[in-house]
Amino acid sequence: MRKLKTHAKVREISPTKMLTDETFIAKTVWECLKNNDPKGVIETLAAYFEAINKLQFSGETQIPRATLYHFLNGKNPTLKTLAKIVHAVI
Repeated sequence: MRKLKTHAKVREISPTKMLTDETFIAKTVWECLKNNDPKGVIETLAAYFEAINKLQFSGETQIPRATLYHFLNGKNPTLKTLAKIVHAVI
């Protein structure tokens, strides 16, 4: 086990908080699109869904749960589905 120096400046980071931050998600999705990385977009949104309550999200956005589960299981979403999900997140 490593010990920190007594005067070390350490910040606590919450991955869940970052993954539910709409601004962070929007910037990440935009960077993936700019870099022609569609897999990155899907992975970013999948991480977002893992951090939130998918059932509640589905109910609030009128996106069927099956659509979200297909999305999470690596099915290639249509542009229409992707646009709905991004619109609901951001």
